[in-house]
Amino acid sequence: MLEDEHGRSIVMHGVNVVYKVDPYIPLNETWDSQLSLNEKDMDDLQRWGFNLVRLGVMWEAVERAPGKYDEEYLQKINHMII
Repeated sequence: MLEDEHGRSIVMHGVNVVYKVDPYIPLNETWDSQLSLNEKDMDDLQRWGFNLVRLGVMWEAVERAPGKYDEEYLQKINHMII
């Protein structure tokens, strides 16, 4: 269980954001009700009371071929979570 500095329980309200087809990452330049995760989406989620996003990271996108890691994909994921 998660607790704040006063020992109170923290309740998470979240959504899953998972893209299982190439390029395995949500759009972030434009808004789309099904395909984006950008500033507008985050503002909307926060306004609706959500405080957590579970962002799917697909292994097929991380390791495109045996031993070949997609650094660009990892940088895009990193940018989204910071």
